[in-house]
Amino acid sequence: MIDVGGASSGGRPEPRRRGLTAAWLALGGLAAWLLLVSLLLGASGGLRGRYAIRNPDGTLQTVHERIDARLDFPVPQRIDAAYIFHWNFERFGFPARMPPAVIRWSGLLSVPESGRYGFVLDAQGEAVLRIDERALEVRTDALTEVDLTRGPHRIEVDYAVNRGEARLVLSWQPPGGRLQTVPSRFLAVDAAARRSIRARRFTGRALLAAGLLAVAIVAWMARRREGAAAALVAALGARRTMLALGALLLLAAALRLHDYDLVPFHHETADEYQHAWEGWSLLHDGVPAAWTTFPDRYPIAQTQDFRWFGDRYVVARPYFDHPPLFSLPVGLLSSLVAAAEGPTPGWAAPYAYLRCRLSVMRLVPILFSLAGLLILYHLALHYGASERAALLAALVYAVLPVIVMSHRLVKAESLLALLFMGALLAVARCDRSGKTIDAVLVGGLCGLSLWTKATGIGVLATVLVLLAARRRYRAALIVAGVSAAAVGLYVLYAAAFDFDIFLKVLRAQATTKWVGLEGLTDLLAGKVVVKWFGRGFYLWLLLCAAIVALRRERGLLVPIAIYGMVIALTADQRVIYGWYRIPLYPFLCVAAGICLDTMLREADLYHTFPFSAAAVSTGLLYTLPERLVQSQPAVMLFALVALAPFVLRLAHDRPLTARLARLSTYLLLLLFVGTCVASVGGLLEIYAATRGVR
Repeated sequence: MIDVGGASSGGRPEPRRRGLTAAWLALGGLAAWLLLVSLLLGASGGLRGRYAIRNPDGTLQTVHERIDARLDFPVPQRIDAAYIFHWNFERFGFPARMPPAVIRWSGLLSVPESGRYGFVLDAQGEAVLRIDERALEVRTDALTEVDLTRGPHRIEVDYAVNRGEARLVLSWQPPGGRLQTVPSRFLAVDAAARRSIRARRFTGRALLAAGLLAVAIVAWMARRREGAAAALVAALGARRTMLALGALLLLAAALRLHDYDLVPFHHETADEYQHAWEGWSLLHDGVPAAWTTFPDRYPIAQTQDFRWFGDRYVVARPYFDHPPLFSLPVGLLSSLVAAAEGPTPGWAAPYAYLRCRLSVMRLVPILFSLAGLLILYHLALHYGASERAALLAALVYAVLPVIVMSHRLVKAESLLALLFMGALLAVARCDRSGKTIDAVLVGGLCGLSLWTKATGIGVLATVLVLLAARRRYRAALIVAGVSAAAVGLYVLYAAAFDFDIFLKVLRAQATTKWVGLEGLTDLLAGKVVVKWFGRGFYLWLLLCAAIVALRRERGLLVPIAIYGMVIALTADQRVIYGWYRIPLYPFLCVAAGICLDTMLREADLYHTFPFSAAAVSTGLLYTLPERLVQSQPAVMLFALVALAPFVLRLAHDRPLTARLARLSTYLLLLLFVGTCVASVGGLLEIYAATRGVR
């Protein structure tokens, strides 16, 4: 077993437990403090939005109410979500299409200084802006100016869109300022909300100052090398790896939960609902049911054909397109949340599974990905990476935008990635012990992989190759036997419902596979679903895998090669979807961590330039303003940081140039992490604007 908690105190368990408890308490306290400070300091104003639909008689029915920090909706997802995620079937009927949106935002606009203010209201549809109950003629191509006195003013925006994608952005230009969306700090629901926001921000600043002061006092007292402060600092230092992993876990959770129900977009892949509906129906009805890619292989009497928010679904019962293991936790969580919200109306019983919402479903893959981060650290150590390289691998896994987005998708690959990593760690344990029980464990993980996704065969193939390479033939036979038993159980599962339909679906799936060599080239592209996204990030991961293939950690290439080939051989004939890569990401991140560790140690052109040209440039491309991205000075500035220090060291290697190169190396790493975090923060707009949709 790998101990990441630091050395014990003289081999005595009691001091070690006390130190571990202190470290956990410190980490928990720090996390709670940071969360509370961020919530208080992040307290923002906004306008109350009432999202309604118009009845045939002209009256309005409110679907949802919420506080919108800014009226900044350049893409339709935020507006649509208010209807899709909060629809009441009993009150509003079945939503065969997206309803015409009728929205009113109301509240107070706090004017910081008296003067002439210009307003622009860019909207798809009809929009009216009223300030102090006076309607303004606002245009999208010119400023509408109005004189306002310092202080709060009543503001209302009415918006309606009957067709097309909803879009609305309210901007203003203060006296002597630039045109920008109205900041949330100048908006409030009412006077009480304004006072509450000010109080919360003051409390946040006080709490931040108190926390920093407490840290400074503990650090000062620890310098005396005695007392409780010194013991606490020593305990934290001994468990710095555990604390670093905890910090990365918090960072990964924060990034994955930011706008997680909006990006990737609703119905960008209907497969997310596929898993949720299958799990729901298994738990509630005892029969799997979900929308199918092969409706012609199911008897028409056993299907439901309907449109839901404008998208068509054909739900088959019983359903056999995918194995059910991953669907069960998704359906279970959705069922628990639905039960807490109240019973399903009787008339909607045939469509009860539509209560599965992305905001609930996506929590399951996010939790799996957070567990995967911890397993990834141990996987990196297993492949011979240093402690710092393992932490860097976890850092890449935590922040890389294409991975963050993929880990939100309700796809079985998120569970398969855990099983894949666990199976390889179990193989190492089996190799060390030679025990039958360990071989059975490996076989069980392989069997669960097959119950998760058909491509789980790649996990089994990798395990058998590794066991054969280590001459563990008996263990390989046990693994194959347990996996075969798992397949047999799956066949019995299919036979319990309808084996004839099961065979028809298998034949249909076989006709869309084995398509050709173009699958291998498609596998090299960065995607989340089908949209090209993060190609530079993904290219850098592949470059890292290629570099590691020439090092002692080259064993990483075995699961990458085998699973990559399985994807190419079994992928859909239309495209290799982005989520197929999820089980590869842990191994690619381990390779990236090893390369980053070497880069920080060497600080030379050979190790930094691939990272800069692929990964850092992609992050800058997503976060810098477009006018800056398209300018020559931006490229020159990038070259100054990413190339000049290392070329200088190459031409004249001296202590000064070496220190400059090392400083630039750490700067590049910080720039990479910063742009990744910023990209995730603005994913809704960034992802919507990304071109290259296939």
